[in-house]
Amino acid sequence: MFRHELRLLLYQPLSYLFQLGFLAVLAASVFLIADFYATDEASIRLLLVFLPWVALILVPALAMRAWIEDHSDRSMELTLTLPVSVGAVVLGKFLAGYLVLIVTLLFTLPLVATVYYLGEPDSGVLFAGYLASALLLGTYYAISLFAAALSREQVGAFVIGIALLFVLLLLGWDVFGRVLRGQVPASIIEALTAYSPNTWLIHISRGVVDFAGVFYFAAVSAASLIGAKLVIGARSRGPLSPARTARGAAVALLIVSLLAGLVPAAQRVPGVLDLTAEKEFTLHDGMFRVLERLPADTQVTLYWSASEPSVPATIKSHATRVSELLKTLVGRSDGRLSLRTVDPEPDTDEELQAIAHGVRKIPMSSGDNFYLGMTFQHGGRVGNIPYLDIRRDRLLEYDIAVGLNGLTRTRTPKIGVLSPLIPSAAAIGERAGMSFMAELKRAYDIAVIPYFKEVLPDGLDVLVLIDTTILRGEMLYAIDQFVMKGGGLVVMMDPYLRFNRASNAVNPQPSDEINDISDILQKYGVRYLGEAIVGDAQRASVVADPQQARLSFPFWMRIPTDGLSPSHPATADLNEVFMVEPGALKLLAPERATALVTTTENSGTLPRKGFADKIPRELAFAFKPDKIRRVIAAALRGPFESAYAAPPDGVDAGRYIQRSGDAWAPVFVIADVDWLFDPFSLQRTNVGDKVLVRPLNDNLAFLLNIIEYAGGDEALIAIRSRGRLHRPFSRVADLFQAAELKFKEEEAALTRRVAEIEGRIAAYSETAGSANIDQMPSRIKEDLKKFRMELLPVRRKLRAVRRQIRNEVDSLGRRLTVVNLLAGPLFVLVFGAAVFTLRRRRGGG
Repeated sequence: MFRHELRLLLYQPLSYLFQLGFLAVLAASVFLIADFYATDEASIRLLLVFLPWVALILVPALAMRAWIEDHSDRSMELTLTLPVSVGAVVLGKFLAGYLVLIVTLLFTLPLVATVYYLGEPDSGVLFAGYLASALLLGTYYAISLFAAALSREQVGAFVIGIALLFVLLLLGWDVFGRVLRGQVPASIIEALTAYSPNTWLIHISRGVVDFAGVFYFAAVSAASLIGAKLVIGARSRGPLSPARTARGAAVALLIVSLLAGLVPAAQRVPGVLDLTAEKEFTLHDGMFRVLERLPADTQVTLYWSASEPSVPATIKSHATRVSELLKTLVGRSDGRLSLRTVDPEPDTDEELQAIAHGVRKIPMSSGDNFYLGMTFQHGGRVGNIPYLDIRRDRLLEYDIAVGLNGLTRTRTPKIGVLSPLIPSAAAIGERAGMSFMAELKRAYDIAVIPYFKEVLPDGLDVLVLIDTTILRGEMLYAIDQFVMKGGGLVVMMDPYLRFNRASNAVNPQPSDEINDISDILQKYGVRYLGEAIVGDAQRASVVADPQQARLSFPFWMRIPTDGLSPSHPATADLNEVFMVEPGALKLLAPERATALVTTTENSGTLPRKGFADKIPRELAFAFKPDKIRRVIAAALRGPFESAYAAPPDGVDAGRYIQRSGDAWAPVFVIADVDWLFDPFSLQRTNVGDKVLVRPLNDNLAFLLNIIEYAGGDEALIAIRSRGRLHRPFSRVADLFQAAELKFKEEEAALTRRVAEIEGRIAAYSETAGSANIDQMPSRIKEDLKKFRMELLPVRRKLRAVRRQIRNEVDSLGRRLTVVNLLAGPLFVLVFGAAVFTLRRRRGGG
């Protein structure tokens, strides 16, 4: 039956028409409607967005002729008279149609080739996406076969198939919950989302394949095929009697009941296949170490508004993942951890309890609110996560690990922050652009030290210095002795600070005398090179100049893994950091130092003096690589000799420490400050009086890794650092840089020519003594007119050159769009030609 049905499908022109329509609509949706090229995301996410809706129309169209019975086509009647069971007929038709759908899905592989051509996607996630798509199409086709069995007419079968599939899709759509709100209990609405194929498509396509997802698709497909078998079997035996109708209804009810019960039960079956490259859904060894250190009777309370029907389906799915992760942790904790789930419904004691524990009420566009947060408690110690933001889903394990780890500490590590950029009030409130402070306060006790203070507070574990260009002599000595006692030191200096331009008036200069922090660092083994600003043509970022024209700016550097130290815990698991007009470092004691962040040999420098007077395009034109690899960030290992040969006058010599000895005493130095601040590292979101952040790169992870390493706690570094946050179209950025380099000299010459002519016009107007051209003598008017006529073609040519640069990039997008629009139909034509050629040869033989 499979071979017979496959021949029927392959020999029908309508099958190829179906494939052409399916591929054309899907490609047009991805590349024209959603503008795939503009997403800068190396994934098949858009394919998965449109696939359920395109298949909703076209899969029933493929299946609607499966059980047709009319006077012009008696093939179904003939088939049922053969010595073949009805089950074999149904299964044969399903396998044949499913094979056609799989082949059609494979004809979308040009999109995968495009993704690999443009960037570096996660191969595991791509495979999971296609696996989920294949399972979805199989379920769609099985349901469509059942729908076709219910009607003897093609149009009726088509309409019933669309209706059934639309209802199932609606179960996983946010609109469904809003429509039924108040009429159906919220728990039922939430449970029904598990019966939507779109719910499991999204779930599996993230790269996690579990039993529940596969079981859903298999169970719904099997139930649909059994239903089709029953309907066709009953039809073949003639008109239905009341007794047969009752038996059929009972069997159908039994199948639906079993399916309704088994799908939720399957969600409780353990076992997950994590296909992601970074194993995002697999518990990390660091989490197991945290669980091993947990004290007995530790409790996690999850506050989740499960009864609120208007919560978006994506948030519900995220909440389910949170709950499942917590259950897994409880199972792996050897009884040390317990879980309590609370639904804080409006105007209840549970809601008051959630608010009292710092869990935030999250407003929705519908006007309703929901809660999704948790608390950690052991004895009298309590920690919390106010809101489990779905935008931090890849940091979910880390966020929970931080909360649990806080209960294992005998005390919270104390981090001192000394900077003229950060006022003392920042330890309590928030300041614009400093979202990293909110992230630090999640895990540490933060002490913001007044800038001109002379001593450090007691009990510090790590001291962070940010742009401390001028410090009192007493404070410099206190910092040195802090390191000698084994304290961790993190120093950030910047030759050109954008966040606070006033700081650029003073720049640390290493010398033999101790006048600023760079002098102490030089004694420890690293020299700060702050007189020049470092750029890298190979790591350049695409930015917009004041005229909104794009250019490749070498002084804003996206530094990937090959520029990060693979051996140091602070950078070993990072994917990319972003440095903004940094300086450089020279390692004076390489045997005790590790270069954490480095440029390529395509780096170069521009003098700090005059840098602020130029616009980005002028700076980019002035940049020249000098074939030197530079260090931007470094870590130093102790022991250290004190920068002070003897204690300063007036200081108790008995408390002077000359050598750090065997103390931990790590020192980190970064020749940049802007990399910390918004918007270079984080996207900032306010929730109540709390600040939540979403990383744009690994800058935040880099900072926290440094703090944790300096504080002697490495348990959480790998948990947070793994997982690539964004996989952009790297080829597009490279192409833009290449195109810009190609026209760089011509554009620079034209820019200088425009500036020269505009300068002559301005000077001529000033000489004439009038800014109004109507008041000038005729001779001067003629000269100015000549200058402006000379200026127009130069500007026109400059615009043409810049348009050429954009076209170099945009033309690639147009070519890829055309290729993908034509590739699918071309594959269908080749496939059809091959089938008909093979058929002709077999017929001739």
